[in-house]
Amino acid sequence: MKSCLREGLAVGSCAGMGLAISTGHSMGMIVAAAMPYACLMTTTNKGGFRAAFAYYLAALWPITAGLKRYLGASSTLLTPLAVWILGAIALSIPWALAATADRAQYLWRAPLALAATVLPPLGIIGLASPLSGAGYLFPGTGWLGLATVALLPTILLAAEALPIRKRLVVSCCTIVFCGGLAIAPRLLGSSDREPPRGWVAVNTYFGDVSEPLRDFTAAQFIEETAAKTPARVLIFPEAVVPRWSEATATFWQESLDRCRNQGQILVFGAGVPRPGQDDSAKLSDLQRYDFGAALSALKSMNARTATLPVLGLPGTVPTDNALLLLGADSGTFYQRVPVPIGMWKPFSRDSVPLRINAPGVLNVDHQRAAILICYEQMLTFPVLASMLEHPTVLIGISNTFWVTGTSIPRYQANAVRGWARLFRLQYLLAANS
Repeated sequence: MKSCLREGLAVGSCAGMGLAISTGHSMGMIVAAAMPYACLMTTTNKGGFRAAFAYYLAALWPITAGLKRYLGASSTLLTPLAVWILGAIALSIPWALAATADRAQYLWRAPLALAATVLPPLGIIGLASPLSGAGYLFPGTGWLGLATVALLPTILLAAEALPIRKRLVVSCCTIVFCGGLAIAPRLLGSSDREPPRGWVAVNTYFGDVSEPLRDFTAAQFIEETAAKTPARVLIFPEAVVPRWSEATATFWQESLDRCRNQGQILVFGAGVPRPGQDDSAKLSDLQRYDFGAALSALKSMNARTATLPVLGLPGTVPTDNALLLLGADSGTFYQRVPVPIGMWKPFSRDSVPLRINAPGVLNVDHQRAAILICYEQMLTFPVLASMLEHPTVLIGISNTFWVTGTSIPRYQANAVRGWARLFRLQYLLAANS
């Protein structure tokens, strides 16, 4: 009976924590930090699996609506439901394997289970990590704060194997240490840091930029904003330029020349030709795309005369999701972890590739910028990989029109803010909705 009660308490607590973090609020992320302790309260592998499954099932439910919208009409509701359930199962397995009646073994079992859900390969879908709230619990403490969140449940669980007096001593010391670590930075004035001077992030409301004519509207907006804004670095959201090629570079030439002359840097998300893409494919694509005619027609069009054939849109050519740096500086940063199923499709020709070992930092205006593109903001290992490169600023860009009405945009924003607080970084967010 005692075992059943413990398991029921573990399952109920984990489900509640999962629902809390699914809201995307920072308080939900803080609550979720206790998930490893609640999950491993059980003494059996089955109990550990049930508790973890309840957590991930509750935490990941918002992805069903978002993924259904992302995949479009060609997908049935069964696909996002399958992704939701299978993802929860996969992330629950390490916790099931870690559960044991021997509390002392949690000194190594619990950290390994947490690491398995954070690091690749499983970390590629490692959403709703218990580490997400580290920056809100222990702001400004960096790796020490992260290690504390990771090891606190381990210490408390392993302490249960000790005699009552030693257990009380360990528990009291742990509480005092954590309390001091949480309070000290706040007393010293640890808070959100202002962005670098002259840097501005611009949110947009274009919706699906890949739809006919919206790419032109987006380009016009970026050019006009850059022309009237004195900011030195302007950051725009993910994929506001659906496809960057020689043709689009020609279209942007005048604006980019102006930016270079004024020392202004444009940073925005774009689809770029796949590295190593056959040159003949690029040439064929450009021959099909009469950008000059399209531009002339668009400038003189009105809502009644505009038609899709005017654009002469090119055929589908594989592109990668990237961040471009143009104007007074230049550079390309490729997304490391694209959305599984939606963008990363193993064995598919049009799949956006994984770049797990790619650089996580880009030099922008004498700053080392850690870049998180959309889905990466919901994971842990891309952030930690970037932190190893000693960034000075954190940039998050996303395209959230497909998850409008869900808690995902809020989760992304609060996750980025939390990581910036943990490592005392300036941060900027730009989202398209």
